[in-house]
Amino acid sequence: MRVLFSSTWGHGHVFPMVPLARAFAAAGHNVLWATSADSCERVVAAGLDASPAGLAGVRLREVVQDQHSTAAAQASPGGQAEFIFPRMFGEAFTPPMLADLLPLARSWRPDLLVHENGELASPLVGAILRIPSVTHAYGGAIPASFLVAAGERLAPLWAQHGQPIPPYAGCFTSLYLDICPVAVQTVATSHIPDIQPLRPEQDTGRPPASLPAYLADDGRPLVYLTFGTLFNHSPVLRAAAQALSALPVRLLVTVGPSGDPTALGTELPNVWIERWVHQPQVLQHSHIVASHAGSGTFLGAFARGLPQLCLPQAADQFRNAEGGVRSGAALALTPEQADSARIVQAIGMLLAEDGYRANARRIAAEIRAMPSPADVVENLAHLN
Repeated sequence: MRVLFSSTWGHGHVFPMVPLARAFAAAGHNVLWATSADSCERVVAAGLDASPAGLAGVRLREVVQDQHSTAAAQASPGGQAEFIFPRMFGEAFTPPMLADLLPLARSWRPDLLVHENGELASPLVGAILRIPSVTHAYGGAIPASFLVAAGERLAPLWAQHGQPIPPYAGCFTSLYLDICPVAVQTVATSHIPDIQPLRPEQDTGRPPASLPAYLADDGRPLVYLTFGTLFNHSPVLRAAAQALSALPVRLLVTVGPSGDPTALGTELPNVWIERWVHQPQVLQHSHIVASHAGSGTFLGAFARGLPQLCLPQAADQFRNAEGGVRSGAALALTPEQADSARIVQAIGMLLAEDGYRANARRIAAEIRAMPSPADVVENLAHLN
């Protein structure tokens, strides 16, 4: 069986699908991944073949920056996702992705397409070539209204290829792979006809051969602070690092490949600042996670049963934070609320009150009970 994966760009849209792609490969299927040239290296590093597709480089960054700047001028941080999704993931990203993905699919002849929920060219390719197209979540479900709006913007593109656009921009025509545990799901999924739960796993290669110094246990709890690779320049990250450095904890902060460790301040006590860490290994040793609530970190922390402080900055991060608070396993501060005093108070509560950890462990148990990528491969093999 030949399986063609597709994603837009960025860590958060690539890595949630890596475990399933690797499971297909381990089961003896041929796997190819189409994604932005900016992300191909990440796919290849996971041991998978990749082909560049869609926007990349300077043009990609220009589109992303322009969309976020326009949204910031017209919507609150919590409402920017509704503005951005149909315009960026639909109108801006889909035509150039289709221009590369369609000829690639025609030449490679896949039996199955698997696309992340922000990559909306794959459903049209599937309709044109009559190949099943499976939608893979990259976190919690995307609100139906976002996909309806994207579909309205993409209807002319479908018409150019003689295709009527199905509901929800063509997503869910075959199956929806849902990696979000029910405990933290904030979006209704009743509009999705066929849902296959899939255990969220973090697959980022082998950890360092020896335990890094920042994970050495000296009796103090380890707080892991990260804002991922896209929001690592937020002033909230600096405020959180400086505030938490005064607590009786070990603080590990990541600033991303493009981040500047010195921007957080120099000689902060009890603090390790790294550009990149092996996150699954770090989560094994952490007590609390403080982050922007990006889906990878958010679900990865709950898979380890860790309470969280969510400091959302944009997009689905606000929905994730809401789900964490509802579950009783997290606290959240909006960008306007995230000052030093509130951050310190929230971390203190997460460390002191056992209820947060107990609820996080219940979420971890729910995640463990979800079907594994290997289990789901067996189900998907029957779609073609």
